[in-house]
Amino acid sequence: MLDIGFPEFLLISFVLLIVVGPKDLPKVLRSITSFIRKIKSMASQFHSGIDDLANEAEISELRKEVNKIDRKTLIDDNVDEIKKLEDDINVKSINNKIDDMKNLNSTKRDKKSNSKIKNL
Repeated sequence: MLDIGFPEFLLISFVLLIVVGPKDLPKVLRSITSFIRKIKSMASQFHSGIDDLANEAEISELRKEVNKIDRKTLIDDNVDEIKKLEDDINVKSINNKIDDMKNLNSTKRDKKSNSKIKNL
C-alpha cells in the first residue's frame, strides 16, 4: 500500500521510540492502529457507496433499454397485424376481381348463346 520496506520501517520505529518514549509507545501504537482502522472503514464505506451509485445508474440504463425493447416489440407486433390485414384485404380484392371476371365471362357466354339461338 505505502511501499514501506524494512529499512524505512526500522527508521520510523526508531524515531517514534525516541519522540514518544518507551512508556507511552503502546498507547500511541493503539491510537495509530485505531485511526488506521477508522480510515479504512470510511474508505470502504465510500467505495461501497460509489459502487451502489454506479449500480443504480446501470440499473436505470437497463430499465430504459428494456422499455425501448418493449416498445419496439409492441410496434413490431402492430406492424405484423397491419401486414396481415393488408394481405387479407389484397386476397379479398383479388378474389372479388376474379369473381367479377367470371361473371363477365358468363354474361358474355350467355349473350353469345342467346344470339346464336336468335340466329337459328
